[in-house]
Amino acid sequence: MNPSQTPTGSVSDKTRQRILQAAGKIFAQGGYRAMTLREVTKEAGVNLASVNYHFGSKSNLMRELIHERFEPINQQRLKGLDQLVQKHAPAAVPLEAIFDALFRPLFAGIGANSVSDTTLVQIIGRMLTEPADFMIHLHKEFFAELSKRFMGEIQRTCPELSQEQIQFRFFLSISTMIGTIAGEVRLEIISGSQLNSAILDRILEELTNYVVAGFQQK
Repeated sequence: MNPSQTPTGSVSDKTRQRILQAAGKIFAQGGYRAMTLREVTKEAGVNLASVNYHFGSKSNLMRELIHERFEPINQQRLKGLDQLVQKHAPAAVPLEAIFDALFRPLFAGIGANSVSDTTLVQIIGRMLTEPADFMIHLHKEFFAELSKRFMGEIQRTCPELSQEQIQFRFFLSISTMIGTIAGEVRLEIISGSQLNSAILDRILEELTNYVVAGFQQK
């Protein structure tokens, strides 16, 4: 069923959200194999017919989970980049601003409700290590065009770099971002203070500075 056809706030919509939340929790904890429909229905407190009605299959459920969690973030990223291009036109966008547009929406998503809610962080980690073949297709569906768009702007900003260099450095930049997100609890231990929005802002600032410095190395 198309999510846009489900009335917001209706019983059906609430059931759909419970299923997605349950799937996200199970996937985050144990990966795709552990996310059986039986476990999802148990966690959500619904029957199998409800899952089939809303999603049709386990793979569709997984796709909708990733769509719900990451599509809003990706749209914010693209919107931010478009605004930067318009602001700086006809000049190229500064590298710091490009990476801020790429990183900031994800950090905002993590800290939107509570920095102690680690489900999104765990889902990111699971997505990267999940061996299921179809996850590769999900990566392409949700992140390939986004990456292409950002690398295109980076190429305008760093014309001295080859396409291959940009691809490698972009990959390393994304890996650094993900590692930072996944390791934020370690920072809490190192710093001796609880994570909050101010600390997340500081992490974002330092991450951006670090990545930009590495990206510009000859």
